[in-house]
Amino acid sequence: MKRLAALALAWVLLLSAFPVRAEEEKPAWQAEADAFFARLFAQKKTVGGAVIVNLGGERRYAYFHGRSGKRGTAVTEETVFKVASVTKLITAIGVMQLVEQGKLDLDAALKQSDGKAIRNPRYPKDKITLRQAMSHTTSLLPSANYTATPTWSDKYFDETRPGAHYTYANLNGGILGSLIEQASGQSLNAYMAEHVFSPLGINAAYASTLLPDPDKLSYSFASDGTVYSSAASYLRVDASYDDTCNPAAHFRMSVGNLYISVRGLELLGCALANRGVVNGVQLLSPGSVRLMQMDQSALPGSSVTGASPYGLNTFRYDLLGHTWYGHQGWWSGRLVDLFYEPESHTSVVLVMNGSERTVGTVNREVAAQMERTLTYVTPWVDEALSDMTILDEDWE
Repeated sequence: MKRLAALALAWVLLLSAFPVRAEEEKPAWQAEADAFFARLFAQKKTVGGAVIVNLGGERRYAYFHGRSGKRGTAVTEETVFKVASVTKLITAIGVMQLVEQGKLDLDAALKQSDGKAIRNPRYPKDKITLRQAMSHTTSLLPSANYTATPTWSDKYFDETRPGAHYTYANLNGGILGSLIEQASGQSLNAYMAEHVFSPLGINAAYASTLLPDPDKLSYSFASDGTVYSSAASYLRVDASYDDTCNPAAHFRMSVGNLYISVRGLELLGCALANRGVVNGVQLLSPGSVRLMQMDQSALPGSSVTGASPYGLNTFRYDLLGHTWYGHQGWWSGRLVDLFYEPESHTSVVLVMNGSERTVGTVNREVAAQMERTLTYVTPWVDEALSDMTILDEDWE
């Protein structure tokens, strides 16, 4: 018995020399990043949000903040948010697939579902094109209605010639959904689910009731932290959505109606940062991704003649010696950004839900938070670029 007791004591002493920790200690850089983003969310009084940085197809960093619902459900990578105007960038992936297939032409005159050409009444001989819609140079007014079938009257357009002047208008984004339905013969949601979301296992849909897993849907919180819309409210409102191919009526869905998981945003940003491919799935050709980034007015034969900060639904953002591409979105207290840097194959997702707005205009607010994020991430980009021994410049 004394021998057994001595052996037991020896085991206790041996095990005590190797303390068990519930969680591995984070590297210093990661702890510093956590502290930075914790301050960012706290300063904006954000209810729930997330940051994900992906480098070369591998997740470099992730930070999840707060709650997604009234009962305190934590935000995770599977949490689904309504992403406002980031919808336009993601819908553009489907549009460019159809361009690659020859089913859509960037410079052909846009037509209504009845075959009648869409025209600015002030310039009846000038065509309005898909390239113009994706660069926001159609001459459509920001106030142009997209909640119903447009009348395309002079009340929809300004006095500039189509293609010659940049003016951001939500209806330009609404046109994309209608064109996808015209070209594919499927509803917008059915096409994007089959050709973009399902191949990557992404929980996303243009109506909350169509989500593969609606249980992951987050509330939307207003800028004062109160509930703007609960998950149940979204599901109740979307229950009446008619998911049929109806290009004459679906001008709202591709403006800002996409619901998508944080992980889904990461995967699609990663695809764009890696020239159209992610997890072995080729969503777009490298040439299409490159074309989305380019100044459309600089291309021979382009129907866009005026400068725009957008390529094809892709905003160009210069910061600290790098050009980032992507889109931003804001609605009530929701702020969403998806940007990528193609040289280093870096993509960044930022979601802030129930976030206070203090900078002034919506665009300045969204840009300010993304700039803070990208400024913090830029040293990681520089490090990645310095480690690259071969840079693939083949965009064809």
